[in-house]
Amino acid sequence: MDTLDIKIIRELFQPKPLVPAREGQRKSFRAMGKKLGVSDGVVAKRVDRLMSSGLIKGFSLLLNMELLGLKVGVLALDIEASTSRKEVAKRLSLVDGLFIVQTHVQGHVGVMFCYRDDESLQKRADLISTVAGARSAKLARMLFPKSTVSLSKSDWRILSRLTRNVDMSLGQISEELHMSTRTVRRRIVRMTKGGVIFTLVSADVTAIRDAVMAELVVEYDGLSVRPQVDKMLFELLEPYYFSTGLWDTFSLFSMILPSISKSREILETVKEAKGIRSAMLEFVEDRYEFYGYLHEVVDRKAAGL
Repeated sequence: MDTLDIKIIRELFQPKPLVPAREGQRKSFRAMGKKLGVSDGVVAKRVDRLMSSGLIKGFSLLLNMELLGLKVGVLALDIEASTSRKEVAKRLSLVDGLFIVQTHVQGHVGVMFCYRDDESLQKRADLISTVAGARSAKLARMLFPKSTVSLSKSDWRILSRLTRNVDMSLGQISEELHMSTRTVRRRIVRMTKGGVIFTLVSADVTAIRDAVMAELVVEYDGLSVRPQVDKMLFELLEPYYFSTGLWDTFSLFSMILPSISKSREILETVKEAKGIRSAMLEFVEDRYEFYGYLHEVVDRKAAGL
């Protein structure tokens, strides 16, 4: 895996650092190639190789949570090292509203979950921490861009199809919903431009070969130093990061690194930087995805409930 592979993975996961996922549906290979300075054929071959390896399993539709009446919280859980992270993930899968659980070799577990309002945020976080048996937890909010788009019942019916198959063709959707292809296309374009539709990559981190996936978690000395620190981090991690979480209480950089020694080098550099209160780098062990709850919420909207 080389730098171009990582840049392509970044384009698939999160091309804009301040946006929580890829905006809209998948970008064309031609558009990705133009941005990266390579041909669409090169991009297509690289993506095909990433999918054939099993690293990229597919794509899922994520909607702007505000339009679902939901918000997204992020928990970094400190789990006893001797505890089976696979068992923790299994227990967490029974909690409604979770959609990503990521385990790490050193014992930490990252969780993304839905909640209704600020009043319920801490309750949800406490429940998840208890189920996981966490010793401590860092909590943050994932913010989505504001959207002023008003969705009709027909829009929700289109979204209910795309949430289950983000690559469903316009023809299939129009046939199922008895709408013209032109109308379906127009509505999807409107929702994409209006910040309604986002795409998440489904990934199998165990498929990585000749590299390691790691996450760097950073806390700051204060808000005033954060812009300067973030600028330094993006420059330092440019060849390696493919997604970021610049949340309200801490930041997380997901990276693919060539070796364990490189991870040590990066961590030492970050710890010595001014403006950083703490830094922790962990190797990703596995990733679990649960989208059933989100599908149910969209289906209820499509049914007018």
